[in-house]
Amino acid sequence: MKNMKKVVIIGGMAAGCKCAARLSRLSSEFEISIIEKNSFLSYGTCGMPFYASGDIDSFFDLAKTPYGLLRNEDYFLKVKNVKAFLNTEALSINRDEKTLNCKNLKDNTQFTLEYDFLLLATGAKVCEAPFPYPPSDNISFFHNPLDAKKFREKVQIEKIDKVAIIGAGLIGCELAEAMRSLWGIETHIIERENRLLPKMFDSDFNLLANKIFKDEGVKLHLFSKVEKVTVDSKENPCIHLSNGDLIECNYAFICLGIKPNVVLAKQSGIKTGDFAGILTNEKLQTNIEGVFAAGDCIELKNLITEQNDYFPLGSLANRQGRAVADNIFGLKSKFTGAIGTSSIKVFDYYFASSGLTEERAKQFGFNSASVVISTYDRPDYHPDVEDLVSKLVYDINTYKLLGLQLIGKGELTRYIDSFSAFCQKGATLYDLLEFEHSYTPSHSSPLNPLNNLASIAIMQEENRLMCLPPNLLSKFSGIIIDLREANEIKASPLRINTIKIPISDIRERINDFDKREDILLICQRGPRAFEVGCYFMQNGYKNVFYLGGGAHLGNLE
Repeated sequence: MKNMKKVVIIGGMAAGCKCAARLSRLSSEFEISIIEKNSFLSYGTCGMPFYASGDIDSFFDLAKTPYGLLRNEDYFLKVKNVKAFLNTEALSINRDEKTLNCKNLKDNTQFTLEYDFLLLATGAKVCEAPFPYPPSDNISFFHNPLDAKKFREKVQIEKIDKVAIIGAGLIGCELAEAMRSLWGIETHIIERENRLLPKMFDSDFNLLANKIFKDEGVKLHLFSKVEKVTVDSKENPCIHLSNGDLIECNYAFICLGIKPNVVLAKQSGIKTGDFAGILTNEKLQTNIEGVFAAGDCIELKNLITEQNDYFPLGSLANRQGRAVADNIFGLKSKFTGAIGTSSIKVFDYYFASSGLTEERAKQFGFNSASVVISTYDRPDYHPDVEDLVSKLVYDINTYKLLGLQLIGKGELTRYIDSFSAFCQKGATLYDLLEFEHSYTPSHSSPLNPLNNLASIAIMQEENRLMCLPPNLLSKFSGIIIDLREANEIKASPLRINTIKIPISDIRERINDFDKREDILLICQRGPRAFEVGCYFMQNGYKNVFYLGGGAHLGNLE
């Protein structure tokens, strides 16, 4: 019988399990083993907020197949021909002998596995808090599935009236919805940046996100620094802020992000990069022969900046696991990099982003600009129509697409996914303008938001009709013309002084203003202001702006 190649995988979540399953499908000539420190495998960690909220009943629902089988050791052995060692820690790698020393955490016995190929899929660990906090059953991170289990069990037997969440990233925001929507708990979010989801959204775009959370009763403490966390005599956490405020609660989550778990890799001489993640080539091979790495423990090439970056996303981890299996088998798959495309759904809204924020684009040296629009996700006459707010970031010199940010209730992910495909290939505004999409009124307008964004961005560069970000409305010092109808103004009045001229009267008034002055045009959402702006420029006005997103966003400032 032909000698079987031994493949050992450290980490039994997305990247590790995908590699094992793919390799098993490709060939029966591999002896595949998974080493997992936890007592469960292939757990859908992105679904943890849904378990914490009660939307998902059982802890193990997130570890089941679509047809109801639990993905445990027995399942992997019988269905995948993969041997899984749970409650087992990988202690050390012997590079010369090609062996892995392991420890059974239940009985503390040690054993050694030989390998021909080794995959490090060790995932990520939480970023430690830069402030002191005491050990307490009422203070926890929210990274390991056991964190969700702990809170779910506690909230079912104890009275929890008030929760504080330190950190407003993806997990923090999803947790806030879980606390409010199902449990009705008074919820506070504390964030040192001036906005929610600071890695996804720019400050000017985040006004709507803030409003959505506030309308749902979430109390926001933005631009707030935590000095320390203490507990009172009843073990209730007390969050001390640098401005002197004190937030007393029954439970506190520390959600400050994650970083690559590379302890074992470093001990073994495997190279890491600026983000402390494992460095690999396009085949996901490390600097050690026969050793691969995938998932949240690695750095990736950012396809926009062409520099290394860190993208701890389950979608990427699954693709990387597949690529490793292909390369072990000999198919020579490549994983060239990513741009960072993600989305969440909170309070019935989708929040999505792809590529660079404008702030980050400038940090990387791009000569960037942006446009903001407020549209609908399908024709306004359709009964299922929903609002859609968009921001496009691009390079002024090359028109290269750099990033997209979206908030809305309806057809949204189709646009972020399409943009991601364009952006990964270095596409430009003109490519986006020519994007051919499927059109039917039930899910799209004849010109979709991507076409519209490209069109107004090109107009901004070639005709200098400028988009004013909604957060700068109160700082505008020129002439402000409100083009809305009287009923619109009454329903949504602006908090600034404007000259009110309905769009039907604007041609009669076109010569009423100094053509050297800065002119800002406002309508409810932006399209009318953009159209009138074109007319103003045709008539000799030099410094014409329209409010991005219109009064719909301007009123949020």
